[in-house]
Parts: sequence; structure tokens; C-alpha cells
Amino acid sequence: MLEYIREHNIDDRVLKRAVLTLRAGGLVAFPTDTSWSVACDIASKPGLEKLRKLKNTQDFTPTMMTTGFAQWNEFVDLDNRAYRFVKDYAPGPFVFVFPARPSMKRQLGPKRLEVGLRIPINAIPLALIDTLGNPVLSITCTRKFSQPGWWSESFAQEYLFESGNELDDIEAIDLILDSGEVLPKVLATVIDMTGDKPRLLRRGIGQIDLNETNA
Repeated sequence: MLEYIREHNIDDRVLKRAVLTLRAGGLVAFPTDTSWSVACDIASKPGLEKLRKLKNTQDFTPTMMTTGFAQWNEFVDLDNRAYRFVKDYAPGPFVFVFPARPSMKRQLGPKRLEVGLRIPINAIPLALIDTLGNPVLSITCTRKFSQPGWWSESFAQEYLFESGNELDDIEAIDLILDSGEVLPKVLATVIDMTGDKPRLLRRGIGQIDLNETNA
């Protein structure tokens, strides 16, 4: 089902329908500051399983989408060094990869040693997360969901969607929040925060010079 929603004049009734969908274990798609994402409620095991099935791989690597840094410490150890770095780039088109806390490993699977964290700029996912009351687990909407995830330079941008109505044929998506805008086929920049220094995993639309940062 497709629901129209304006980023700068969000209808609370549409948000409530989206929240009910997530809490019932459904998947909701929405625009971001890069391309389209589809997400489940982090607290919903049926939603997580449905997202896993859509991704069509056991090596499940979703991005944790939040509204602020306060939520990050629940999932990763955001120490002062890391916080000083990420606060210069978030909110924005960046995914930051951290070692996952043991609770996340139990939730996502024992092979998942890292988790991606992101604070988008787009008001629609921010309002959705705020209304839901907790973060969502998201993956990028693509015509080939089984392709590599946020860690890979080989993620094919040509498979991305531009408009919300293109997602209507994906049966697993229960609700599409369509802003009516055509989104560019661009990806977030992915930064590895698991080592002593930040390291570029995938260059996307987010601009960063790690050589200057690490100097």
C-alpha cells in the first residue's frame, strides 16, 4: 500500500498507520537523504525475519537508523573519541560501522560482529522513528536485494529506485511512504569505526577526507 506524505508537512495519521504496520511485524519503505530504504521495528522479531527474507541472505547486515546519538550506546560502545568524530558528519548521508554489543549479536545472528548506525537528514524517517519510540533496522531498496550490503564497494547503484511507486511491485513491503519526489540513485558513505582510526569502506555521496582526519 502506498501513502503520500510531505516531508515538511507530515500527516500524523499516516505516521500512525506506519507505526502500526511496523509494530505488527510489517515492513515500511521511505525516502532518505540518499535513496529509498525499507525497515522493520527493531523490537519486532517477525519484522526482522521478514526483512531478512527480503534481503535473501543469512549474512544479514541492516543499518540501525536512529534520531540521535543517545540511542547508539544501547547497541555499540560510543566512546568520546568516536563521538567527537561522528558528530561532525551525522545527521547526514553516512553509515558508521561499530562492533556490536552482545545483545545485537544475539538478535541479528552470531556471525554479525558489527552493526551500521545512521542518522538521516530526511524528516520522514526521523518522524517515523520518533513516533515509533525506538530505532528501526533498515536496508537499501534495490532491484536485487541479495547484492552486497553497506560494507561493499560493489553495491550496484543502477539497481536503486527513484520513485515510490516503483516499489509497489515488491510484495514484502507492507507500506510505502511516498513523498512524491524522485530520489537520485546515490548511496551513503560508509565509515569503519572498528579499529584505531576511522577507515573508508564505501565512498558514497557523503564527503569526507580521512587522510586529513587521520593526520
